[in-house]
Amino acid sequence: MHMKRFAAVSLLVFALAPRAFPQAWETVVPGGATVCSDGSPYRFFVHRGDASKLLIEFEGGGACWSGSTCEADVYNRRIISDPETARQTGQLQGIYDRTNAENPLKDYTHVYIPYCTGDLHWGNSTASYTGLAGAPYAIQHKGAVNATTALNWAGENVAAPSQVVVAGCSAGGYGAALWSAKIARAYPGARMVQLADSAAGVVPEGFFTTTLASWNVADAWPSFIPDLALDRVDPSTLTLPKLYTSVASFFPAASFSQFNTRTDTVQIFFYALSKGSITPNDAADWSAKMVSNVEQISAESPNFRAFLAAGTEHCVINRPSFFTETVGGRKFSDWVRSLLEGGDPGQVR
Repeated sequence: MHMKRFAAVSLLVFALAPRAFPQAWETVVPGGATVCSDGSPYRFFVHRGDASKLLIEFEGGGACWSGSTCEADVYNRRIISDPETARQTGQLQGIYDRTNAENPLKDYTHVYIPYCTGDLHWGNSTASYTGLAGAPYAIQHKGAVNATTALNWAGENVAAPSQVVVAGCSAGGYGAALWSAKIARAYPGARMVQLADSAAGVVPEGFFTTTLASWNVADAWPSFIPDLALDRVDPSTLTLPKLYTSVASFFPAASFSQFNTRTDTVQIFFYALSKGSITPNDAADWSAKMVSNVEQISAESPNFRAFLAAGTEHCVINRPSFFTETVGGRKFSDWVRSLLEGGDPGQVR
């Protein structure tokens, strides 16, 4: 299996360590056209494990789409995560904890795709914006370019897995949702599970008109799915449920899923930011629309499952709560394990 069916991007891969899998995370510096939003260099990380099990994770870290949002500190402008440093200091938690027997992903080969482009891993543009003071500036929305290098590496180094998990929290959850289509097509012999953590896609109507134009999403977009062909999609009516139901319908053997808390403070903040105002009703409004999105996808997609928990926490897969979050007697880590093993974990509310 070779991932060159993704957009061609030059990839300079360093010599990786031997097949006796080390405990350390390895760093890949791809060079070429990869870049972070502020022009700083891009890199991604790999932890080798069972070659038959591949975990592709998209990192979160905010988003921006306008002169005011791209000027504000609401997204990662450069890479700030280093999982090897976190491992050495004992900070790896949740799905990164390979010492925890309850972690259903502990044995996977893990390709970690950092995020520093403000475009949900979707873009390939150099966008010009005007700041609040009237000064022009440029942002490198190159998330699709960066992701492609990591996916090409996976295709070259993990050629024939039987299981592929595509995951991400926050902005990474949207990266996982969109890229899951191309990843499923690239690994037709594998059973794919997509898991979006804290990425419910509650935005005002017409929001994608702005973002799709600013980011230039053509390289990441699964236009091979008829319902999602960019020349047929109306961005003014596009919704995240539409994306999910179209991809899930096209890949009925794959599994798609979401985790959300009912009053996620970070998602509520970005909902207010996307509509341009903060009101006292934002939390209740977001929560109702989040549930509506989940129920719409569930009703139209038999291969979609959701886990909704109480509280305000944002992102669970990278926290100790991955192992403790419980709803109706169902522990989230057990729910994920059932999903990965091909069972039906059920809709957890």
